[in-house]
This record gives sequence, C-alpha cells and structure tokens, in this order.
Amino acid sequence: MSATKKKATAAPSVEQFEDFAEQTNAKFKDNFEKASKSFAEVGEFSKENFEAVVESASVYAKGVEEIAAEQASFAKESVEKTVEQFKTISSVKTPQEFMQAQTDFFRGAFESNIAQMQKMADVWTTTAKTASEPLNKRYTEVVEKAQTYRF
Repeated sequence: MSATKKKATAAPSVEQFEDFAEQTNAKFKDNFEKASKSFAEVGEFSKENFEAVVESASVYAKGVEEIAAEQASFAKESVEKTVEQFKTISSVKTPQEFMQAQTDFFRGAFESNIAQMQKMADVWTTTAKTASEPLNKRYTEVVEKAQTYRF
C-alpha cells in the first residue's frame, strides 16, 4: 500500500476573514445602490409612459370634440338647406322648374357631402397623428433604452 500524504490547509487568518467581510460588504452595498438606482429609473420611466398616455388621450378627446362640433354644424346646415329646398319646390310653377330645383339641390347636397367627408377624413387623420406622437416618442425611447442593454 502506498501512503499518500494530504497537505493540511491552513485556516484563514483573521485578517483574511476581515478582508473577505469588507469586500463582501462593499460588493453588497454597491449592488444595492445599483438596484436602487435602477428601480428609480424604472419608476421615472413608467411615470413618463403614463404621462404620454394621458397626453395622447387628451389630444384624442379634443379631436373628437372638434369632429362632433363640425358634424353638428354640418347637420344644421343640411337641415337649413333642406328647408330652403322645400320652399323652392313649393314655389315652382312648371315641371321643368321642379326638375331644375331638384337637380340643383341633389348636386349641391352631393358636393357638400363629399366635401364634408374629405374634411372629416382630414380631421381624423390629424387627430390620430397628433394623438400618437407622445406614444411614438415613448416607444422610440423604449427601443433606444433596450438597445443599450446587452443580454
């Protein structure tokens, strides 16, 4: 049988233990500060996201108000034009005058409706673009922040 000798390992000294404790404490403190800073950044980032959503919703609500007001105004004008048309029809003397009055009314109503649809499309487009700007900005910031992290 061969006898192998095991080397005896020396017990850590008090100084080594104190160095280890200081390094561990410093590392813990550093990591805690980094985590606290990260939580603060996440909180601030979430706050900014919420503010962007509120701003976007506010812009959208104003756009809807503008659209509703414009549609109410258009409806009022349409009713007034229809009343005028009935007055015109009631005063015609010949079938030709009747047909001309009806043709003019329908042409005007058609053109007015097309113009109103274009106007509403423009207002909706502007509202959507303006309302999405704060959210697009936040999305861009999220993407930029994500690109700074290496996984």
